[in-house]
Amino acid sequence: MTTVKFYQDRNSTFCGFEISGHAGYARCGQGDIVCAAISMLVNTTINSIEKFAQLPYSYEEDEKSGYMKFMLKVMPNSEAELLLKSMELGLSALAEQYKKNLTLRFEEV
Repeated sequence: MTTVKFYQDRNSTFCGFEISGHAGYARCGQGDIVCAAISMLVNTTINSIEKFAQLPYSYEEDEKSGYMKFMLKVMPNSEAELLLKSMELGLSALAEQYKKNLTLRFEEV
């Protein structure tokens, strides 16, 4: 199962996220559609924040274990906040459809 943990400040403003685990919808090499959907949403969000919001961030990943962490180094501007909310919306819909493969959590930082 993949777990996505969204980091928010006390005002519920998104400032980053952490992903761990593999979705396990399909066997390795068999085209895991849940993993592909998560990857697409996450990578599009990171690339969009870099291009449109132009904010500094930290990023680390371990592809083998399915770990990724993205954190903004400054408070998000309106573009970054919208992009992170959009990612959360897409992942929420995915988690609703694939409850055994994806779960979302929220943590105040």
